Amino acid sequence: MCIRIQYNLICTFDIAITNYTNQLKQQLKTAEASLQKSTLKHDLYNRYGAMLLGYILEAVKSQQIAEQYLIEVFTELTHTDLEKITLNGVNTFCSLQHLARKKIAIFAQSLTTGVGDDIKPKGIIIAGNRFIDLMNHDEQYVFCGVHYHGKSVATLAAELNKPETVIKQILKDSFTIIRNNRDTAAVH
Repeated sequence: MCIRIQYNLICTFDIAITNYTNQLKQQLKTAEASLQKSTLKHDLYNRYGAMLLGYILEAVKSQQIAEQYLIEVFTELTHTDLEKITLNGVNTFCSLQHLARKKIAIFAQSLTTGVGDDIKPKGIIIAGNRFIDLMNHDEQYVFCGVHYHGKSVATLAAELNKPETVIKQILKDSFTIIRNNRDTAAVH
């Protein structure tokens, strides 16, 4: 009887140790994955952070807001996102730009809804861009909707309650404004 109780205690103790060891191994794998993710994020930030900041800054025209969006883009990267944007054949910077464009879309949307008026100029979609400043409100809305938000012509037509042909013409006019006002001396 005594030997059987000792055997049961040893078996129970052995199972407990095995379970504890498995838990520690899982925690170690999680910690290693987290460290790899953090290292990869740091590497991506070092390689693309300055370019991405310039891209965001061109849209929002505020260093403080652009830096905040840059931080959010890199902070919100999940392990799945990191795997997707670092695959062979995938342009990592374009993928990061796409994520930043989502943040810029929130910024541009807040301009039209009036949220955050203390830090955003009122009445225009993107402030401080010399080409967009030359456009009227509809041209700004359509151009930024297509370029920064990735909206379709059909979506913009529904939002503005105008036919798609009118939206296409407005988009064409906005590109004409850009084309006619760019510095052609640098273009070969």
